[in-house]
Amino acid sequence: MNQEELNIICGERLRKCIEEKNMKQKDVAAAAHFTEQHISNIVKGKCKLTTDTARALSDVLNVRMEYLLCEDDFITDTERIISNMDSLEHITKSICTILDCKGYSLHHDKYTESAEPFKTIILDSNEVDGRSGGALDNLIAEKMESATEQTTIALKHPDGRIIRISSEHFHTLLSDIENYIDYKMHMEYEDIRNYMLESDRTGKTGNGSP
Repeated sequence: MNQEELNIICGERLRKCIEEKNMKQKDVAAAAHFTEQHISNIVKGKCKLTTDTARALSDVLNVRMEYLLCEDDFITDTERIISNMDSLEHITKSICTILDCKGYSLHHDKYTESAEPFKTIILDSNEVDGRSGGALDNLIAEKMESATEQTTIALKHPDGRIIRISSEHFHTLLSDIENYIDYKMHMEYEDIRNYMLESDRTGKTGNGSP
């Protein structure tokens, strides 16, 4: 795909996002601090959508910058996370089997069964110390503003406690395990390859016989 073709596709995506937001191009341009003509040229595919422009527009339209740039097809972070979870379904099942062996089990309730994303924040004790009333409310509001929408996965601990993990963190856990397996397989391959090379060099078998 050449740059001209990419410009047209990016422009079409931007046009659809603006329409779905029920906004006008001039309002989007003003909110993102661009001229209306510049946004119009991008929508028509007459000029390139740059990373900086896409970042500003993504904030206004509440869509992913990567989607506007045609780097992937996920409009929101929630879509991306769910898609990644689906693509790792076989790994998820394997991990759940391991968790089950350790006494954990998947827990389902109104929060985990809901398809609606939510925002989660973590308050560090150092941040909370000395804050009360309005100051604490302001801290929570700031955290909520920067927090991303997520879905949740819940695990039931052997002692009955419910442990909630954001889908993003659960995905990170799966990726870590997958990467560890790849690493161990690579190391095993290297060990076997080095052993074979050493055997070829010395002309000996594993038991020391020629």
